[in-house]
Amino acid sequence: MTRVVLVACFAAFVTALDNSVLMVALPTIGRDLGLSTTDLQWAVVTYMLVFASLMPAAGAVGDRFGHRRVLLVGLLGFAAASLGCGTSDVGWELALWRAAQGASAAAIVPTGLAVLRTDLDAARRRTGIAAWTAALAVALAVGPALGGLLSEAAHWRWIFLGNVPACVAVAAFAALALPSRRITRPTPLPIRSTAALTAAVFTVTATVLSVGGDGPVAALAALSGAACLAFVAAERSAARPLFPAGLVRPVFVGGTVAQALWGLAVSGVLFVLPLHLHRAEGLTPLATGLFFVPAAVAVIAGAPVVPLLVPRLGPWRTAACGLGAVTAGLVAMPFACPPAMLACLVVIGFGSALTTPLTTVVLDAADERFAGVASATVTASRELAGGLGVAVIGLAFTAAGLFAALVVAAGVVAVGLGIAITLDLAARTRSVSRPAGSRNGR
Repeated sequence: MTRVVLVACFAAFVTALDNSVLMVALPTIGRDLGLSTTDLQWAVVTYMLVFASLMPAAGAVGDRFGHRRVLLVGLLGFAAASLGCGTSDVGWELALWRAAQGASAAAIVPTGLAVLRTDLDAARRRTGIAAWTAALAVALAVGPALGGLLSEAAHWRWIFLGNVPACVAVAAFAALALPSRRITRPTPLPIRSTAALTAAVFTVTATVLSVGGDGPVAALAALSGAACLAFVAAERSAARPLFPAGLVRPVFVGGTVAQALWGLAVSGVLFVLPLHLHRAEGLTPLATGLFFVPAAVAVIAGAPVVPLLVPRLGPWRTAACGLGAVTAGLVAMPFACPPAMLACLVVIGFGSALTTPLTTVVLDAADERFAGVASATVTASRELAGGLGVAVIGLAFTAAGLFAALVVAAGVVAVGLGIAITLDLAARTRSVSRPAGSRNGR
């Protein structure tokens, strides 16, 4: 169990860290390469968009060719793309290698989560998924500190170059630790749906990023609407759609949306708060990054609490407590001075750790035949929400400052809290109405 969990947790950590570690280093990268703010913005978002749009298809690839094999290819591809990013000298080259990183990450994350689903029993899976989700949250929290440290003490290129030996080493470990499974039910690859989804994701995000700028917002909005309709049409006409009908269950959809809303808010705040601390409070990149260390400690401290709370409160109530804590921290933060902001970040970090049962109940609601697609959908929704969070909450920050950005973020998490409470009430109603022997939690 330990080896499987270690591989999956590193896969989640390195892909999530790659985005968060970049935030504090962006001014240094822009100065060294002569990049504009728009160039830097696309260097961040391109990774998220490629990651999110290819991940569901990558899950299907894992179901077809084996999760272990696809995970190894993704790890080695991520190492090669990181080397390209670390040696880039112009903006377009950095953006292309960032896209390659996103494509590799799309292969790593869903297959890493899928091995927890297929290689662990139900009891150990709960602990494994809690550790996996905590690894994501810790990466988001410690990334800014690591980025500031590397920018000041070494060079921003080591943000990327450090991935190379780490990914190669873990690929070698995964090759030995993970069992090779025989594929008995080949899964068709949804190429048309994936292309339509990629177009929809890029155009929607480009539309959001163009609001308030000089871009053709109306034209992009029309194009994104057409792309979304094309994706819906492709899914409806596909013999085997990208998102199988078996996944469309209230628990799966509701839990995925609640997770995505959490990801949108947290990713957006992690983007705008370093900017505020650097510009308004005068903190250096390293000091700005270290500001987030208490949040990382809170996430680590909260992860072991989850297995203790779930048997007593249930997964939905535990997640609701976490979402409530995140909402409270975001609501209080606009009225806090920098030292008090640290306390708010601790509350947000601890609450984020308590949201990990959402992943467990969502994956348990999916048929095991679609383990790769289900895990890919969960993670893609979180990553896409993170990209939209950078755009939407960043737009609020640019237009009206930190207060407006945090209010928007708090409202988004509050909606996720409402979804978790609603699904908990529905689950308890079903449990009461069913005979004891027929309760399965779905």
